[in-house]
Amino acid sequence: MTSLAAGPSTDARSGSARLSQRSRRLSVAGALAAATALLLSACGSGATPAPDDTATPVVIADTVVGEHISWTVDALNGEVEVTAADVEERLNADMLDAVSGEQLVDILDQLGAGKPWVPTAYEGTDTQAAATIESGSQGSLDVQASVDGDGLLSGLLFTPTPAERTPAADWDELEENVAALDAPTSLQVTDVSDGTAGDVVLAVGDDGAQPLGSIFKLYVLGAVVTAIDEDRLTWDDELEITADLKSLPSGELQNEEDGTTVTVRDAAEKMIAISDNTATDMLMAAVGREAAEHALVDMGHSEPALNTPFPSTRALFQIGWGDDGALREPWSSGSPDERRAILDALPGGPIEVEATDLVGAVWTEGIDWFATPDDLVAAHLALQGLAETEAGEPVRDILSANPGFAPSVVEGWDYVAFKGGSSVGVLAGSWYVETGDEAYVISLQASTEDPAALVDQGLYFGQAEDALALLAE
Repeated sequence: MTSLAAGPSTDARSGSARLSQRSRRLSVAGALAAATALLLSACGSGATPAPDDTATPVVIADTVVGEHISWTVDALNGEVEVTAADVEERLNADMLDAVSGEQLVDILDQLGAGKPWVPTAYEGTDTQAAATIESGSQGSLDVQASVDGDGLLSGLLFTPTPAERTPAADWDELEENVAALDAPTSLQVTDVSDGTAGDVVLAVGDDGAQPLGSIFKLYVLGAVVTAIDEDRLTWDDELEITADLKSLPSGELQNEEDGTTVTVRDAAEKMIAISDNTATDMLMAAVGREAAEHALVDMGHSEPALNTPFPSTRALFQIGWGDDGALREPWSSGSPDERRAILDALPGGPIEVEATDLVGAVWTEGIDWFATPDDLVAAHLALQGLAETEAGEPVRDILSANPGFAPSVVEGWDYVAFKGGSSVGVLAGSWYVETGDEAYVISLQASTEDPAALVDQGLYFGQAEDALALLAE
């Protein structure tokens, strides 16, 4: 939940597909995720092996976003003098709110120690792009950038290039690969072809409750459908963006002017497809916190008390990283009533949590949302059931807008629903997939006190990709 983001849509087998998926994700990651990833990379987490000295450079496109990436590479290589003022001239207001010119200069200086950096892959549009750069001493990094309508940087990410990996040849090998990951990881594949939880095809790791990050938004979607079914809401109702509801990225709505409105359906689509945190909190405000808590029960969660009271994304940022972490212990040790009092006392207005505050895992203190692999099976089945109702008619389209894998991975599957989640020390993904008369739920949950263990997200999501491939055999 560094950004409570959607989780990667990467194709670990294809560098080109990986860059395409990541560049699409960058446009919704926003300034906060950019700053966080920059800081993370500056700490030297998980560099890949050094490339061959004969790495072949590629041409970076002559576009606005391409110029920003070219400038970044030149800055890393010391070919241009970089001052805080130079950097700030390139950043839009949202980026400047998240990372200062001085911070970015420091990061460029630290990464510049690996020069020369050679661009070896590039893919992008006029407004967003991703490049891979290689260093003989520092390995390989992916550089992702996006620009706004004025041509200013709205996102900039440095992340270690996912390591090459060999897909699992069978279920036994997949089990071994998951068990060997640096962070404790659970992977479960469940046959749900008859509309209920059937045979477990594979279960690796802890089967207890684990942090979810943004996967909790499945329950918010369920609460919205119930509210519509009960005539308390319609998909066309307008929701207003206010300072009290604006959260941190991932998402887009936090950048809109106060007073801007979106429909319930638009908010739901953004909540799932791009994991928009502000959209989520707007929907929670529309249905009420208790409705979200009821959804846990209605959707088959085995221990709803783990998530009661049910915090918004904004609240979780405030509790986990606001005020120097002063609310962590009271939340961790608090009763449900005491936790409700904490939520009720949180300040409104612009959120006072900075990107640089998001350091250290807080899920270990109960600051996240939690569910078991079986709970995720139940949640997906419940949503598919709601999709068969008049109130839930848009649900299947909402859930399948972002399949969580590259198009080449889901080719041959009739339907793929996805919701992912991430936080500091948390990475998770859940899929409901159909082919013919077969249906399965795949869930991946990784959590650790060492966020560096999760830097290569493609390595973790690649295990779920392998499960999908084995199911297709």
